[in-house]
Amino acid sequence: LCAVRYTGVAGTPFRQEQHRRTLPPGEEETVTMTVTFAEYQPHVGDQDALKLTAAGVVQETGQVVAKELRVRLHTPELTLTLLAPAVVGQETPIQVVFQNPLPEALTGTTLRMEGAGISCPKPMSL
Repeated sequence: LCAVRYTGVAGTPFRQEQHRRTLPPGEEETVTMTVTFAEYQPHVGDQDALKLTAAGVVQETGQVVAKELRVRLHTPELTLTLLAPAVVGQETPIQVVFQNPLPEALTGTTLRMEGAGISCPKPMSL
């Protein structure tokens, strides 16, 4: 398991597991792996994905089977709601909702709103 930058460049693997299984003919087996936020967070940036590579070797034939899966990490959404009609030349109250999906507090965050007619966007520290 490794992080993949938005440019496609893969980082150094930060998790590896090996499993040895014997499967009877026609059978299948599921192997699961849980990766916590604390484990992958130091390795990923804002636009990164996680790349999981699974590979197996059939001992009797030497045949190699491999599969790669990229998991895009989604950024949480902001919800914007106008609380009153928007009138040219007048202030308009807007509600912004953001829910922190992480298992830890966010610190040092700033909210900045920009758009047509906003002459001086003022960052709000949260």
